[in-house]
This record gives sequence, structure tokens and C-alpha cells, in this order.
Amino acid sequence: MKLKKLLFGGLLFTAFSLTALQSNAQAGRFGVNAGVNFANITGKDAPSNNKIKTGFQAGVTYDIGIADDFVVQPGLSYVQNGAKYDGAFEGIADPKINLNYLQLPVTFQYQPELGTGHLLLGVGPYVGMGIGQVKVDAGDLSAKVDWDEANLRKFDAGGKLLVGYQLGNGLSLNLNANLGLVKLYDVENPPKTNNTSFGVTVGYKF
Repeated sequence: MKLKKLLFGGLLFTAFSLTALQSNAQAGRFGVNAGVNFANITGKDAPSNNKIKTGFQAGVTYDIGIADDFVVQPGLSYVQNGAKYDGAFEGIADPKINLNYLQLPVTFQYQPELGTGHLLLGVGPYVGMGIGQVKVDAGDLSAKVDWDEANLRKFDAGGKLLVGYQLGNGLSLNLNANLGLVKLYDVENPPKTNNTSFGVTVGYKF
């Protein structure tokens, strides 16, 4: 609960800061992006037989220029996380766990000119909320359960990294990584497992 309050306070501070920055900032640019997400559940207590699960990600962003070559970029993303398992996991053979989230990232980016475009280097926090139900696929069988039935937290938060290149026409190719810092299971003394992912997206800024 303390972590949620701390992160909520941080988001409020970020929102007020962005409002203040925008009053003196350069004109912003709206952007969209979509691509593939390679997710896993990692950590000290993560099962040894888990593997990367391929999913989808898409989002919208807004660049707020704060200085020459420096931008604050809030956004909203849909991200498919989870993991695949070789062998049995909790009595299910070779399951694939699908966890879908809405994420609110805020990255601080350095965007210097490079060639005819711009290099993109970013880092910042994100918060996320699980949406829909937890889906488990095992061969031809699939099942959906609520997050609380699966003893999983809907709330997630962590850090985000971004590296990319934007062409002069607004098109960009981006590599991103998310490192979750909130324990995935909502139980007493939860195991140390977290959402992690990296992905490749194509974007466009208007």
C-alpha cells in the first residue's frame, strides 16, 4: 500500500511538473507506435522452466520539448506480458500465461540530430494496471480467470528504457525495455517475481 501511495504521489508530481514545463516549452508532437513485445516473468523466485512469450504492444505519446534536444514524453500503452513454461506449472502442462496491461510511462529523452533524423535515448518510470482476465493457454485448451483468483496483482510499476532513431519524415524504429519492480503475486510473503519485457516498435510523430 505504501508503494502505491508513493508511486501515486510521484505521478501527481510528474503531472504538475509537466504542466509547468509545457507553459514554457516548445510545441509538442503527438505520436503513435506499435510492435512486438517479448515478455517473461523473472526474479529470484521465478520458475527455472519459464521462457519468453511473444506478444503485442501499441501506444500513443506526446513530446514536450524542455530544452535543445531534450524532451519529456508521457504516453499510454497497451502491453501484452506473461511467460511460457516448458513442462508443468501449477499442474498444467506447457502453459502460456497471458497478462495484459495498460501502462502510463513517462520518459526523459535526449534527441540529438544524427544524419537526416534524430537519435532517441530515453529513461523513466512507468505504472501499469492489469486489464481483462488472466488467460492460460495449454495446447488446444484455454481458460480465463480473474486476477484475484490467480493471486496476481493488477498493479505494476517499474522502469523503462528506450533507444531509437527517428527519420526526418516522422517515422521511427524503437527498441524498448520494461523492468517491473512490483512483486507479481498478491499473497502473504509473495515470491520475488516481476514482469520484464523488451520490444521493437515502429512509430510515427505528427
